[in-house]
Amino acid sequence: MSSALTVRLSYKAWGWFWESLTKSYAQVFFSDNKGFGVALLLLTFIDLYVGIYGLLAVCTALLTANGLGFYESNIRKGFYGFNALLIGVGLGIYFEPGLLLLILVFLSGVLAVLFSVTLEGFLGKYGLPFLSIPFILIFWMIRLTSGHFEALGLSERGVYVLNDLYTLGGGSLIQLYEWVNQLGIPPSLKSYFLSLGAIFFQQTLIAGIIAAVGLLIYSRIAFTLSFLGFYVAYFFYLLLGVSFSEVTFSYVAFNYILVAIALGGYFIIPNRSSYLMVLLIIPLVVLISISLQEVFSLFNLPVHSFPFNVSTLIVLYALKFRVDNRIRLSTIFWQQNSPERNLYSFSNFMKRFGKNSPVPIYLPFFGEWTVTQGHNGEYTHKDDWKYAWDFEIKDEEGSTFRKEGDFAEDYYCFNKNVLAPAKGVVEEVVNEVEDNVIGHRNLENNWGNTIVIKHGEFLYSKLSHLKKGSIPLKPGDAVEKGQVVGKCGNSGNSPYPHLHFQMQATPYVGSATIDYPISDIWIRHEGKEKLMAVSIPPKNALVSSLVPQAELKKAFSFVVGDKLDFETQEGKVSWEVKRDYYLNKYLECEKSGAKAYFKVDDLMLHFTHFEGSRKSLLYHFFLSAFKVSFGFTPNLKIQDSFPIHLIFHPKRIFIQDFLAPIYSYLRADYELNYPKSFRGFSAKPLIMNGEVKKRRLGKLLEVSKFQLVIDQGGLVSFSFERGTQKINASCIRD
Repeated sequence: MSSALTVRLSYKAWGWFWESLTKSYAQVFFSDNKGFGVALLLLTFIDLYVGIYGLLAVCTALLTANGLGFYESNIRKGFYGFNALLIGVGLGIYFEPGLLLLILVFLSGVLAVLFSVTLEGFLGKYGLPFLSIPFILIFWMIRLTSGHFEALGLSERGVYVLNDLYTLGGGSLIQLYEWVNQLGIPPSLKSYFLSLGAIFFQQTLIAGIIAAVGLLIYSRIAFTLSFLGFYVAYFFYLLLGVSFSEVTFSYVAFNYILVAIALGGYFIIPNRSSYLMVLLIIPLVVLISISLQEVFSLFNLPVHSFPFNVSTLIVLYALKFRVDNRIRLSTIFWQQNSPERNLYSFSNFMKRFGKNSPVPIYLPFFGEWTVTQGHNGEYTHKDDWKYAWDFEIKDEEGSTFRKEGDFAEDYYCFNKNVLAPAKGVVEEVVNEVEDNVIGHRNLENNWGNTIVIKHGEFLYSKLSHLKKGSIPLKPGDAVEKGQVVGKCGNSGNSPYPHLHFQMQATPYVGSATIDYPISDIWIRHEGKEKLMAVSIPPKNALVSSLVPQAELKKAFSFVVGDKLDFETQEGKVSWEVKRDYYLNKYLECEKSGAKAYFKVDDLMLHFTHFEGSRKSLLYHFFLSAFKVSFGFTPNLKIQDSFPIHLIFHPKRIFIQDFLAPIYSYLRADYELNYPKSFRGFSAKPLIMNGEVKKRRLGKLLEVSKFQLVIDQGGLVSFSFERGTQKINASCIRD
């Protein structure tokens, strides 16, 4: 066996270990950046023994977690390693090296995993992270029991910093250390650097500067928040008149840095509101820290990161009891271990699916109808019933009836089929109310003939003013999306035939409405036409649902377990459809390991996220098929926008990252154009062309073009062109 092959096999077998090792260090700052992790690993070796014991603790924890068979993804992300790291470096700085300390560090690594998993199970039920609580509990436990270990002596190495540095890097490292100390750094900034180093029990400016540079490279938002959290606390100390030295303050002040990063940009989407919250929360954390120091000093225990843990968990738990989000503090729904990625993905998600919901609700009719009364209507949609729609059918002249409109049968919508807007169970039926004479109302039976359907917990649809005797169902009957549940009539408080449609949280006729969108809806309004993933159609909008084409759906409805093979200029490329631990579906490239996450509903494919090489074929398919409708209408144009961090080069968004919580000057738009006419798949393949456009301050920077070709058998090929780069891929079929 060749040495190169041996190395590849070894890396494949132990790849999880090297990845989880570096990320365990990075996770101290909520990061999964391996480069940042390597920098922090080297930082711990400023004190050689501290570095060794920290590394030993992490390795022990990772091997324990893997040996016990815990979820590999969490191990790879460093979730079970960073607490062990903190314990290892903490013990390494407090106690003299020796066999007993070696044993304690090893046992602490095992215990850190067990504590982490236990707290993950307990706090996870409330949607809360376990943070560094395992480190605090285990570290305190060993500190309390260390007095009984005669062979375990307290370390004095921190007093002889120059000796430690000489052991690690010789005279050159001592010269660097002294040069840094002579830079004339302002006392507050010096305290900031010492505070960053103190997270790893390091008392040198070099450690803090390394951590600060690594933090800046990893995340501009986190770096900004670290300054904000530190200096708010610093000036609040001055305001309180609390005396402190640089060193003693630094061993508490890192709590304010971590709280600011955690609540300002990691567990909460960074924006103006999160920054404002940091300004308000940090003084409270200061009071918590000072009071806890007084308490734990009685037991000769360091407070270390306990204020950070307490404050962060209290805020995150309290936010779960909100009834609305009026101050725009949005917690993370998909953690990407970067404030920037969290923000860009969340902003893009809200723009694309801002009113999305777990249960898609569709239009309850065939064809094109007009919204004759929308939300907050001028006639009846008011107060508790303001979130509702009235629908009618109009002709080309804008009339809702034929002839003189004297009879219900003259109205285009009368007697038309009414459909179930989603799968559900019938809750209530009113079916015996007489239809009104045109111009008259039945106020005694306000809603007229009505059907209420349950689609989920606290989610019901109500269809009213139906034709007498037209509802073929009874309470308890199951219905499928698109099933006929009645016919449009003129019963109840209805002078003219129309369909009243609303969503509500309770199962009664007459229940209050809730603000809930309609999915996959084609809207024509004020001279514009657009297919919306979710929408609240306004008054006078013409709305309809596109009918899915079986061939289009076959081409893009990826089924878990399926494989897609392509022939390209560089050879064969294979993808597999997979599903992760959280049931997210994605395409994975066997060659590059790239992943493109997606979601599919009855009418639409949406790609939502990408991980991996941007040179891969899968990335270009992600760009090309970012949003595809399975329905077809001539001149259909699909428009959407990308998360900018998945489109622009990291160097292009460096400055944008600093401004992102307040203002975004970069944009990346997607457009897919269907042909003007199409006679069907039996005649010829369907060819769709599109563009990806990058803009800065509204100015067009770059245009990439792509093409998708589909026939009766599904996807035939796709191509992508950016400048001189041209990619062509043909689907290989069995």
